[in-house]
Amino acid sequence: MMSFRQILKNLWVSIKKDILGLLKRKYVFNPDVFIDPDKYARPLSIVKIVADSKVSRDGVEFYKKKIANNEKINPIIVVKHPRIDLYAVLDGHHRYWACREMGKKTIDSALAGDYSSVNFYLTEYGFFQPSSETTEKLREPAKKMHENLKQFLDEFIKEGNMRREIKKRKEEK
Repeated sequence: MMSFRQILKNLWVSIKKDILGLLKRKYVFNPDVFIDPDKYARPLSIVKIVADSKVSRDGVEFYKKKIANNEKINPIIVVKHPRIDLYAVLDGHHRYWACREMGKKTIDSALAGDYSSVNFYLTEYGFFQPSSETTEKLREPAKKMHENLKQFLDEFIKEGNMRREIKKRKEEK
């Protein structure tokens, strides 16, 4: 594990190199990758990918089960280091760690772009990845909303079926 001092040193060196890259507008970003990652997916060697380790065990185990059952999982979304053949996970940390723990050699990945190395290092060291506690707190309301919506739709369909049945019986009389 790199020390905080070494991380800051790497960031400073990267900032100096990135200034020229920004002036030359050589960095590319593809926002469509978040809408349709399958369109851009290609297998990447796991050894060329870095990811923050702030993940929940439940999330990793969930994806390990899906992989073991040969279920489809979405590609992870990565950014490429601008100068070396290395990628950092933007979205899909749980999928990445599940594949890694299961000994997979490659993982389907969609490239979001070539980032400045400052953004790359911030991604690598988890500055864009919330803690697993935060993520869980965000998921609970979403799960509850999904359950409520499903219940509403089920009742709506049931009510519609009952109305059709009543109408049909009236017509038969």
